[in-house]
Amino acid sequence: MSLPAISKLADKYPGMTLWSHSRVSELVPVFFPSLKVCTAKMTRRNEFSQLLLMTDSFRSALQGYLSGITERVGYRTDMRNMFLTKGLIPPSDRCHHHSADYENLAMELGASSEAVIPAPSVEPEGEPHLAFFAGAKFGSAKRWFHFPELARELSGYFDLPAVFYGSREEKTFLHELSSAVPDSIVRTDLTISALASHLLSAVLAVGNDSGGVHLSAVLDIPTVTVFGSTSPLWTAPLGRLTATVYSERVCSPCFKRQCPYGIPECLNDITVEEVFAVCRRLIESAGV
Repeated sequence: MSLPAISKLADKYPGMTLWSHSRVSELVPVFFPSLKVCTAKMTRRNEFSQLLLMTDSFRSALQGYLSGITERVGYRTDMRNMFLTKGLIPPSDRCHHHSADYENLAMELGASSEAVIPAPSVEPEGEPHLAFFAGAKFGSAKRWFHFPELARELSGYFDLPAVFYGSREEKTFLHELSSAVPDSIVRTDLTISALASHLLSAVLAVGNDSGGVHLSAVLDIPTVTVFGSTSPLWTAPLGRLTATVYSERVCSPCFKRQCPYGIPECLNDITVEEVFAVCRRLIESAGV
């Protein structure tokens, strides 16, 4: 969701460096191969003159301050205003898309109002398939229960194999799901750049509100996202070919990791038939 803001900043500051956690640093060269990436916990003192903090954490602001960066801009969250030279009032609600929060920060450093996310620098890898992101690190209140049934239906309809993507921590969970889907496989061994290459061979991606669907959407893969405790208004994947499915329950979105009532009824409301229909309509509209 920060990619539109980064695109705007890259137009304004083509020599800038992205200071990133190593966990997601590989995303940068997929779209911005010419930008430098720093993954150190601290930068060399006075190496940079400006720091734009897209994170909201106390720690990141402290790291910027201790690195001796003269100008430090970010939202006044998590009691970190003392480390900022310019603190912006944070958004008061989640009734807008979260990417706008990053773009507002970029505008503070003079970024242009128009920017386009570059085409990916990686090449497609693998055979045509259906991609599924059935996990969600945030918590069980974001995990829809019916991915095996959906995968069987979609695989039969499109005559394509299902691939369950996820992190190493999700390997056992995903193997349990894939065991109920004939000819499906699990991939939890891919770096972000390798995942992007494999997704470029996908005909369709379906998942919970998680990082995988955001990546597939920005790669222009038809992407359907199932929402439970979170809001599509705030975090729907950005892309030309996207659709969302969510419940009309009054308690949703609650933004909780686990449902306080046990089984998330907001997810239980969403049927395989409903998601299948959305997937089919999206594929037809994309002309695939």
